[in-house]
Amino acid sequence: MSQLQEKRKNSLALSFQELLRSEPLEKITVEQICRKADVHRSTFYRYFQDKYDLLRYAFEHFLIARIDEEDLIGSTISMISKEKQLFRNISVNNDSSFLLWQMLEMLSERLLVSAKNGKLESTPWLARELNSSQYPQLAADMVAGAFLTLLYKWINSNYQMEPKQLANFLGQLGKTE
Repeated sequence: MSQLQEKRKNSLALSFQELLRSEPLEKITVEQICRKADVHRSTFYRYFQDKYDLLRYAFEHFLIARIDEEDLIGSTISMISKEKQLFRNISVNNDSSFLLWQMLEMLSERLLVSAKNGKLESTPWLARELNSSQYPQLAADMVAGAFLTLLYKWINSNYQMEPKQLANFLGQLGKTE
């Protein structure tokens, strides 16, 4: 892919993120995204099938990429707390379960890779469980699902717990005396 093509894709993704900071996912149209990115609709469809395809790209390239593998839980919570309205608009204010499944898939994969590479230093219990499980994919899906459920509830409660408190709580879950 040429630099120009990558620049256009990134422009669409960043424009989409900007729109998500002020409107729920379901209300944003491809036309709005194109107008914000200053590109024609045909350019959008050259790179993405629909806004959900763009959302996945944006997540992978701008959000998931910012997660620190060594502090997966803490850095995820920190990222969400910095983008509160964006996450509210793609989770709580969204009628589609599509995003939940996409996030589950991405987080589960990130957990497996991080555990395999010895990167889950802040949660050694999690690395131990994932690496020793007879069914690592199932274990990663379960952990990712529980984590996402907790994050959705945290977002829905208007962040009644400080990010560091939540990260510390989650980091302590698997510790034994």
